[in-house]
Amino acid sequence: MLHSHFSVMIFFIPLLCYTQLSYANSMLATNGKMSDRAQQNQHSDFITSLPHVTTIEVLQQISSARSALSRRKAALSKTEKESGFTAKDSAISIILPGGMLYAAIIKLRHTRIKNQLHSVTRQLNELNQDLIAFRSSHINNTLLATLH
Repeated sequence: MLHSHFSVMIFFIPLLCYTQLSYANSMLATNGKMSDRAQQNQHSDFITSLPHVTTIEVLQQISSARSALSRRKAALSKTEKESGFTAKDSAISIILPGGMLYAAIIKLRHTRIKNQLHSVTRQLNELNQDLIAFRSSHINNTLLATLH
């Protein structure tokens, strides 16, 4: 869900900038004097042509994002298993002075990696849900287009 809100925001920011630049251009073209032509240009520049993005391109981008997140999840999972507190770490923390500090650092590192793993897993689950919703809406749109 977060990704869809972010993509909508990315979509509207350039559109807003383009309309503001277009309005400023039409204001400069009149040299401070509003004419009927400038007023007509002001309203006609609001509608712009947006690039056409195919469903295949969107599915490819979602697939590449999913594969990157899956690779990141696998790497974090492996790192999380390796960074756990072992018998060697407990022996070091007991024998050496400052061993409790060492144990705390190992535990914090393990917790940080575990939190990153949970975050990546959550992002991957959200992306999977968004993919299901996108495919469902695409199928519905295709069915509606064939019915008309």
